[in-house]
Amino acid sequence: MLNTNKYSRSNLWLYVPLWLFFVYLFVQIVQIEPNKSGGIFLGIMYFIEFGVHEVSHLVVAFLPSILVAAAGSAGELTFTALVAYAAFKSKSYFAGIFGLLWVALAMNSIGMYMADARVQQLQLAGPGSDPQHDWHYVFGSLGWLNADTFIGGFVRGLGDLIGFAALALGFWLLICMLANDKSTPKENDSSNVSKIINRY
Repeated sequence: MLNTNKYSRSNLWLYVPLWLFFVYLFVQIVQIEPNKSGGIFLGIMYFIEFGVHEVSHLVVAFLPSILVAAAGSAGELTFTALVAYAAFKSKSYFAGIFGLLWVALAMNSIGMYMADARVQQLQLAGPGSDPQHDWHYVFGSLGWLNADTFIGGFVRGLGDLIGFAALALGFWLLICMLANDKSTPKENDSSNVSKIINRY
């Protein structure tokens, strides 16, 4: 259960613009297309994801090659999910919403990568002049190449649902702020006075 007591109506001036920024970010994530920049904010987030992706390959380099190939995308998803988890665990709910949007971005980029397995039209970056297409190798090894667009579309759709749920959570928190009027100290003061009177 989320503790919304720390959010009050006086915080709306900060969190309403932040939520609107999250809406903008979500729209950019949903509309992201292969080989096209999604703007400076998504660019920064994706640049970090790319670093995690490449490091994940190196960390599991001792495993079978199919797992090494899949590890890049798995690392992206794990990293963003941990960001969201850490934020919610510390009760920083709006930071958690950002983390969930980052998960949505990761799933959209992974879904695009998966859907590109057969046609291999994405501009890949990595070690060497001709980097391996991870999901072409993984799906090819599993005999799933013909299902690449279905799997990729499913992953993207799931990411969009997570992003939408994050925005819904943010909207609910804004409603809670309207309901949480922290002008209650007066009530507390009156109750303290009555306690003092009752002592005598």
